[in-house]
Amino acid sequence: MRAIVFQLRIFASRHDEIPAFHAAYLVATFLVAALLNLGFFLILILAHMFLDIVKYRDYHRYSWSETARGVMAENIVDIALFMLALTFTVYLDHSFALVALSGLIRSELTLIKAVGTLVPKIEILEHAVRTMVHAHAYLHEPHQDLKKPLLRIHFWSIVIILLSVIMLAGAVILYNAHEIDLINVVKNELRLKL
Repeated sequence: MRAIVFQLRIFASRHDEIPAFHAAYLVATFLVAALLNLGFFLILILAHMFLDIVKYRDYHRYSWSETARGVMAENIVDIALFMLALTFTVYLDHSFALVALSGLIRSELTLIKAVGTLVPKIEILEHAVRTMVHAHAYLHEPHQDLKKPLLRIHFWSIVIILLSVIMLAGAVILYNAHEIDLINVVKNELRLKL
């Protein structure tokens, strides 16, 4: 039994040096992102935000405004990626009237939709896994950019969020008489299912 524990400890300390481990990790991340819908990723983001509130309020005793800034610094990129994926889902859904032109265009748009939703899902999942794996260090160290002015990545994340909100509001107009289709697309994407 001790030999097995010893081997596991060696693997845990050297797993970053093993190329096969990285390949398996990337394949597993890709498969999980492809299988799960955006509802799971919304829960990951909300759980991470809750963890950040606990981190900044309980561990570091920050004020609510500093806590909000910390939560934003930690999660704004994930929120932007989520909104981008949701926008891709709504606009490239097969029930959208502009997309239903022909089978060839539909297949190309399915590929674009897959890329537009998988890439954000993979990034959100990797961020969540990094946080969970290093939870102890994560909880005890404030975000390094917390006291700095708004960084370029945060600025562009805010721009992406605003553009996504505008485009999603525009989708209501474009779906016109088929609002139920829009509601069903969003509901199906956010409902927890495989």
